[in-house]
Amino acid sequence: MATVIRNLTENDVGADVVDFHASWSPRSRSTTTGMALTATRALLQMPVTHVAHVHLSERGSFLREGGLLALASGRGIVSVATIHGASFEPFARRYPLLVSAVLRRAHAITCLDQGTLEVVRRSAPRVHSEVLPNPVLTDDTVSPADRTAELVVFAGEIGRRKGADVLHRAWQLVSRRRPEARCLMVGPVTDFDPPPFQRLEVWPSVDSSYMRDILRRARVVALPSRAEASPMILLEAMSLGRPFVGTPVGGIPELAADGGMLAPVGDEKGLADRLTELLADPHLARTVGEHGRQFCQATRSVEVVDALLRRLYSEARADGAKSNWT
Repeated sequence: MATVIRNLTENDVGADVVDFHASWSPRSRSTTTGMALTATRALLQMPVTHVAHVHLSERGSFLREGGLLALASGRGIVSVATIHGASFEPFARRYPLLVSAVLRRAHAITCLDQGTLEVVRRSAPRVHSEVLPNPVLTDDTVSPADRTAELVVFAGEIGRRKGADVLHRAWQLVSRRRPEARCLMVGPVTDFDPPPFQRLEVWPSVDSSYMRDILRRARVVALPSRAEASPMILLEAMSLGRPFVGTPVGGIPELAADGGMLAPVGDEKGLADRLTELLADPHLARTVGEHGRQFCQATRSVEVVDALLRRLYSEARADGAKSNWT
């Protein structure tokens, strides 16, 4: 979510001026409280002619950012909500009244995949909702995938939800098949700490600029997640012409149709086979990667998403005088 919001704000996606106020921090509850209060003050000072766009995930976000959405709506500010989070669907099933009460405060809701959209439409049937993609920076100057070394990159939380354990097992197969290949896992370790293995490195999180440099050096990106919405790391890989191997969860199958391959959830052999295929065939890696880059340019670029958001905001303003919740 942080990468998405940074792309939106740094590129003024959806408006001539985009102002951002964070309301959550991974560091501590006290820091989060201070940030939420700052965001609250910003909403209280916001002109009612502006649009408030609130990004939610699940669990505490529906109380914290949901409160901000209710505040904006209560002041008569046109409000748009975007649903992030890989666990939104089970959260909505467990807390349907909370989810419905929060979402009915919005004038429009955007989702990252069709499954989430179906849940949203059941929860807030009178609110306009649609799938709207995250923007990603595209790069026409990057070298194609067939000019890279045999490097597999994983980025994100190093834990079981992202399938880091599955990749670790798969790498034991790949490393025997491809003795020159390397694997790099980048991100914070959560509930799976990868044991040492040959030609596998684990790095802590890096900033977005350095992460894109790492992706430029990759032959293929691996993300064998057990649950996802629409992972930015795959869009970033595609925007740089890098193929990926993922799993059929969330919005990943749609991306794989144009820029990647799929392996069953939890299947280390299937993952190893797909990774080996792309490592061993540079031409295939280039072809799949180029399809992904063209897909991002046509459907996920900053310019494309900017036009989609401006249209959505305009329509939400037109309906702003109407009450979309009861």
